[in-house]
Amino acid sequence: MNRSAASEGAASAPSKPDADPEGSAPTDARRSFLEQGAVALGQTWAARWRTDLHREGRPAAGGWPGTLREARIQVENTLAGELLHRKMPPITGAERELAARTAYASARIEWRRHLEPETP
Repeated sequence: MNRSAASEGAASAPSKPDADPEGSAPTDARRSFLEQGAVALGQTWAARWRTDLHREGRPAAGGWPGTLREARIQVENTLAGELLHRKMPPITGAERELAARTAYASARIEWRRHLEPETP
């Protein structure tokens, strides 16, 4: 393929953002909602674990006890329902996985921020 022909074609075809500047706004808003929701979900999840352990008289010590599988369930039970409540399209598999990994990482960070010493 001739490079000049390819660049001429690219120059004459409008790029998507210029053609429809508002077209990406819903996608950006959705992505932002899912990311922020996943971070908050992870923080809440870690706090819930700490509360449950304290209720049992145990310290919130050691490594983060949650799993990625649990994170996927958390996302499905919380964020997927919230999207439907907001009348947004259902969460996709890729969005669910990204949100689960984000929630898991957020929970682990939150857990480490409040780590307690282990009792002997």
